[in-house]
Amino acid sequence: MPDAGLAADGSIDYFNEWYPVSFTKDLDKSKPHRFVLLDIPLVIWWDPNAKAWRVFEDVCPHRLVPLSEGRVNQAGMLECGYHGWAFSASGRCEVVPQQGKRDTPRACATAYHAAERQGLLFVLPKPLPPALLTKGGTNPDLAAALAMAVAEEARIPLVPELEEPGGKWLSQAGEARIPLVPELEEPGGKWLSQDVWRDLPYDWSTLMENVLDSSHVPFTHHVSMSNRNVIGAYDLKLTTPLTEEGFDGLWKTGPRAGKLGPQSTTFKAPCFMKHRLDAKGFASLTVVYAVPMRPGKCRLINRNVLRFGNPVPELIFNLLPPWWWHVSSNVLLEDDQVFLHLGEEELARRRANGLSHSQVCYMPSTADTYVVAFNRWLQRFGGGGPFGGADTQFVEALGARLSRQQLLDRYSQHTESCASCQQGLRQIAAVRGAAAAVRTLAGALAIFCAAVAVAAAAVGAPAAALGSLAAPPPAGVLGVLGSALVRCAEAVAGPLDPSGAGQMLRAAAWAALAAGAAAAVAALEGLRQRFYEGVYPPPRNVSAKD
Repeated sequence: MPDAGLAADGSIDYFNEWYPVSFTKDLDKSKPHRFVLLDIPLVIWWDPNAKAWRVFEDVCPHRLVPLSEGRVNQAGMLECGYHGWAFSASGRCEVVPQQGKRDTPRACATAYHAAERQGLLFVLPKPLPPALLTKGGTNPDLAAALAMAVAEEARIPLVPELEEPGGKWLSQAGEARIPLVPELEEPGGKWLSQDVWRDLPYDWSTLMENVLDSSHVPFTHHVSMSNRNVIGAYDLKLTTPLTEEGFDGLWKTGPRAGKLGPQSTTFKAPCFMKHRLDAKGFASLTVVYAVPMRPGKCRLINRNVLRFGNPVPELIFNLLPPWWWHVSSNVLLEDDQVFLHLGEEELARRRANGLSHSQVCYMPSTADTYVVAFNRWLQRFGGGGPFGGADTQFVEALGARLSRQQLLDRYSQHTESCASCQQGLRQIAAVRGAAAAVRTLAGALAIFCAAVAVAAAAVGAPAAALGSLAAPPPAGVLGVLGSALVRCAEAVAGPLDPSGAGQMLRAAAWAALAAGAAAAVAALEGLRQRFYEGVYPPPRNVSAKD
């Protein structure tokens, strides 16, 4: 039986494959979200009635405006913000405010099959069958349609290790168990997943090439995650034949000149890649989904999954908020950003003249084994990609080169659409506001204490000259108020000291607190900026020093 994801001619059908579009923890349930998958505009929204994520085409059938500009109304339906048409979970139009209820095929929004697995929302970019949209009466095709939907979900590309005992996501009752590796059933620590994503200004195929290419890591990511002075053998080889489903490979020596052990790789067509490294004391997975959005634009879904033999790393993982991983990952992504955006344009321009990938790129080393294999898969089984091969139209679709400022725009490529990072910005703003208030108050108190110290030292005989502070306060309201002010002054500046030294020490302490708060404000502002823009080139990569 042919793979469900293949077209009749044996090439892959990109519109019959599952793609992750977001980590669900990074989606805000209170509003719709726009995403473009395979050039299809989608709206992602939370259905509070079924407590499930829904995905429609981001087009209202009434006047073709984006549904993502609307809202989820009190009835738990997606409501168009233009005229108020409201759609239920399957895409049926339940309300036309101008005429009452309507439920006709032309009024339906186009719904897509969505499923949540392993903390990711996956979408199958083909419309749901009409049998799932029928409302009321008998529907003999409904059972078959539901059974087909369940069968479709079995093709979702998951990370098997996360389904193991000790993994975070275990299969639900009734679901088919994924075959496990017996050695991995042995006692060990939990798999801990560091999850990040970003919309990148280059094609999904360029991203896939990059993550399959281990030999760029010591140079592009020198210091940030590797070392260009530690280079071993790149003895990569395929361990399975190249088929329409992808390939497996082994790097026998492995990274860091073999210090960590061999690394295995799996490419599962069309967009899943996994490196696995079993080292002494830990195991790691680098998982990448290269999600095609438009020509020259993709979404990186990245899971860096680790397993240690002790509980300390798990404690650290649980303490750090999700937005911290997002912010810290941007440096690594921006190491590649300029290379890949500009290199892709040059590659496409040359290939538009009818040349193959191997004709325009010279790759004599076994280090390029996986890159060569992926491009052979792309030509034999992938039809050149979902947007066609590299031709003049593809080059035009890539658009103009982006400036470095645009390439390093973290806000539009991630933060703006990430609920976790929006929460992080709010938390940072709150802490920064509190630190600024402490800075101002402590600075004022330091000045007050210094003034008291100067006055005390100038008078020299505080008991006589400042007798009003030592004498009993006058009776009445003014006396009570004066007494309270004196006590407050003593609490801030300390007991009256004829030399002024005590008050000056207090002034120094308040000044130190103000300085510390000012430093905190500056550090928090620097952290806030990291949500907005990156810095390039990294000094470590352009310096002649090691």
